[in-house]
Amino acid sequence: MSSRSAAVYGTCGVVLIACLAAANMPSQDSETGAPPPVRPAPVAPDAIAADVQSQAARLHSRMADAPLPAAHVRNPFAFGERPIARAASRAGGVDAPVAPEAVVTPSEPALLLMGIAEETTPSGPHRTAIIGGEGDAIFMVTEGESFAGRYKVTKIGADAIELEDQTTKGYRRLALR
Repeated sequence: MSSRSAAVYGTCGVVLIACLAAANMPSQDSETGAPPPVRPAPVAPDAIAADVQSQAARLHSRMADAPLPAAHVRNPFAFGERPIARAASRAGGVDAPVAPEAVVTPSEPALLLMGIAEETTPSGPHRTAIIGGEGDAIFMVTEGESFAGRYKVTKIGADAIELEDQTTKGYRRLALR
């Protein structure tokens, strides 16, 4: 072992001993004679419950004084009721509500996209959609075709199709599951 290595080991040993000695020294708080911090006495559960009940009573009294929200607030996420047309009754001239005409919209039939067949042509892929209808009905359609007396296929993608409802002029999308 060289003298250089011995000097390094000796210095490290002296630093280690100084650290251990400093850790065992009494702290400055005990030298000043300050009393140790006092822990609060444990609170009984009954006292905690009484405190919570008093705060709840305060909250209820403050909520009673709070202003009520306005009754007619516009909600952009909910549809409002339609105003009912009123017509004067011939007997007595009293306004009587007239029932609005019922609009009958046919329900959408249950349709399930069962698969999409694709044939590669020089002009691009030619897709055929296989759709399961009500009962045992199966429709094999391509873009532009109408089926079920109601729908017209507007677009066939790799995993979904888009249908146009001929009666309501709405669109419906079916995806593979």
